[in-house]
Amino acid sequence: MKKKADMNKSGRVKIVLIMVFALLVFLVVFYLVANAERPDDLERLSTTEATIQRDLNINYPQTPKAVVRYYAELSQCMYDPSNSDEEIEAIAKQSRLLFDDELKGKQSDAEYLASLKNTVASFIKDNRKIVSFTVTPSSEVVYKTLDIGEIASLYCTYTMQKGAVSYSDSEHFLLRRDGSGRWKILGWQSAALDEAPVDNGGADEEEEESLAPEAGGGNRGETEAPPKTEAPAKTETPKVNIEVPTIERPTVEIEIPGVK
Repeated sequence: MKKKADMNKSGRVKIVLIMVFALLVFLVVFYLVANAERPDDLERLSTTEATIQRDLNINYPQTPKAVVRYYAELSQCMYDPSNSDEEIEAIAKQSRLLFDDELKGKQSDAEYLASLKNTVASFIKDNRKIVSFTVTPSSEVVYKTLDIGEIASLYCTYTMQKGAVSYSDSEHFLLRRDGSGRWKILGWQSAALDEAPVDNGGADEEEEESLAPEAGGGNRGETEAPPKTEAPAKTETPKVNIEVPTIERPTVEIEIPGVK
């Protein structure tokens, strides 16, 4: 009987120990859950932080439209006055990864970054920003094969704001497929220049088109319409206080031969 009682007592002790252990596990789990950070408490990434985190080595945009769309996202982030110097540098690095080698070779990384910082400072001073953008539908992207390679042509229209004034600015982009099959930005210019008259000297050859931003004071287009001798001299119209400037980009002019 004594042996049986000892066995019963030992069994009860084991049960109590199991219950105590289970209670301790419950308390530990409850503590961890109660003190865990909720999604609302986590630090949210800014738009710039979320945009520049994309690893282009493994997640490069697959189409010309996707390349221009990502570049537009970076452009929208460029002019955020809350960006740190590190974020501006990251934006510059990401942008240049989208550029064709020919375009990228026109400026060093340091020159591009310096130009970008000047442009950002100008935008902030003028109280300008990119509100949104729209890229050409995939069905309307124009593809051509030229001596310089496979070319894609499309547009991106930015909705801009300067103070209380909103306006649109459309840019014409050219991209070229590189040796690894990736589409890279070869150049761009204001879409308003697409309709500008040019002097082709009566030749039937396609005119050369130069795509470039206005940043840095570069020329936009290399040809002009011949002056009409019979036309009277034009009087320059004074500018109003609020202009409708085009998107400024820290890059340089690049000629694209054989493209209309």
